[in-house]
Amino acid sequence: MAEPVLTMRIEGLETLQKALADPELVKGPIKDALTRAGLTVEARAKQKAPVDTGRLRASIATKVEETRAIVGSNVLYASYVEFGTKPHFPPVSALTTWARRHGFDSAFVLARAISQRGTKAHPYLVPALLESKPDIESFLRDAARRIEAKWGK
Repeated sequence: MAEPVLTMRIEGLETLQKALADPELVKGPIKDALTRAGLTVEARAKQKAPVDTGRLRASIATKVEETRAIVGSNVLYASYVEFGTKPHFPPVSALTTWARRHGFDSAFVLARAISQRGTKAHPYLVPALLESKPDIESFLRDAARRIEAKWGK
């Protein structure tokens, strides 16, 4: 049998494992980092969201769970605004109010245009997340420092 090329001994591993078994050590700092990250992305997404009536922008919210922050909207058309659509023929009745508000004589003309070209994407959430990356990294570094400080006590 060949001799090992590298031998490593980890000191304090049992102490580390016991400390990490204490959920309170990690829970607070991680939840704080997730909350700060989610609210940062939410604020940027609200700034970037296209506004007609303001419903989409007002619907953008953050939900923080134990291991993740979810930022999004509960309005049905939010993903269509973010990513656009392929050509499809939408119901004319769904476009009537919007068409009237924007000076179209007929919602049918608008529906026909969508059936030929789809709708253009107006990204607001993904760019908000990408722009927030340095902030999120900072929040996580801060959480790591807080965990390390609590662990050292």
